[in-house]
Amino acid sequence: MLLSRRTFLSTATAAAATPILGAAALPQTTIRLSYASAPARGLYQSLAQRFMETRPDIRVVLDSPAVDYDGLVQQTLRQNITKQLPDISHQGLNQIRPLADRGIAVPLDRFIAGDPAWNTIGVPQAVTSFASYGGKTCALPFAISVPVLFYNMDLVKQAGGDPDNLPDDWDGVIALGRKINALGEGTGGLYVEYTNNGWSFQTLVGAFGGRMMSEDETRITFDGPAGLQALQLLQRLGKEGQPALNTEQARQAFRAGKLGILFTASSLLTGFQQSAAGNFRLKVGSLPVSSTADRLPAGGNGIVMLTDDPDRQKACWDYIKFAVGPAGQTIMVEATGYVPVNLAAISDPAGLGRFFDAHPEHRIASQRIAMMTGWFSFPGENNSRIIKAIEDHCYLVVSQKQDPAAALSSLGKDVDALLPH
Repeated sequence: MLLSRRTFLSTATAAAATPILGAAALPQTTIRLSYASAPARGLYQSLAQRFMETRPDIRVVLDSPAVDYDGLVQQTLRQNITKQLPDISHQGLNQIRPLADRGIAVPLDRFIAGDPAWNTIGVPQAVTSFASYGGKTCALPFAISVPVLFYNMDLVKQAGGDPDNLPDDWDGVIALGRKINALGEGTGGLYVEYTNNGWSFQTLVGAFGGRMMSEDETRITFDGPAGLQALQLLQRLGKEGQPALNTEQARQAFRAGKLGILFTASSLLTGFQQSAAGNFRLKVGSLPVSSTADRLPAGGNGIVMLTDDPDRQKACWDYIKFAVGPAGQTIMVEATGYVPVNLAAISDPAGLGRFFDAHPEHRIASQRIAMMTGWFSFPGENNSRIIKAIEDHCYLVVSQKQDPAAALSSLGKDVDALLPH
């Protein structure tokens, strides 16, 4: 999503940035950081503040938040043209590749190789690979979002569902949603997000055993059986009465206790818990998959270094290490429903281990880490246009305006035309 000229100018300039004050002494190095979106402001303010408490020689200044990950990468590409890039940025994991392909993202391999402390931080190579392209580490994942189902257990119980035996397949989930929908009084049963920067469609394709492109990226593969099953599911949801809401409206309905089941990202957990407190009981369920061998795209964001100034690069690297280390990951998890990228932090009984014991709903998403893979980004310069095409076709299917097979064929041709040949 492109930002307006006024929003872009206010976001892109350092004068519009929001300073996070550190120690009383003036820091030696200032780094500017960008992120999305506005609801995440508190997280990044807390992260910057805690980092500066450990490093009073570094000052972190936050840009005004972009609307979403697509808006952030578009903003960053414009800032590169106008020479107003921030020093570091929390980019959506599917939007790092455009920055890497254009040489905007600074590879982090030499910082990793030259830092003796890196191997003790606790971020596994399997997670690091989520932000690697062309054999280079172009970013480090900071927060992983896992696909989950959120349940309003009060509505589940009213509809005759078993709170202790939630369905584990789509037939059961849809049947339960139908019962909740029958309660009436403005209550919706089930809503499966289908617009989320292409993440939802990619997730469903993965949950049916497919992938977006061949491993060598010479051809699309989502136009096979898995892609058809994904669109058939969306068509079925539309026929079953999925509420005619957009993504944010569906989330708001769930917060208000007017929606029984919502498929979305685990990162919304803390916010949903706050809304549910005193109003309804919330439970997290796993997304149905066809096999434990399926691979689901890791939503969330990674930290990209953008500056070529040596002093600011050193400061940025120190911020990155803090953010993906145990302290930064603990701050992130306690503020959100994101899954941590730091396995050492997860197993620390004095850190996140204790947090997960006290908050078992947060542990549900972390149990799917072994199934996660990179959030696929299409090669070439049209990744954002491809995402838009995917979401447009998903809408046509959900709204019963296009047959799944016809939509898949049309989508395949549209995406292929946007890929480099």
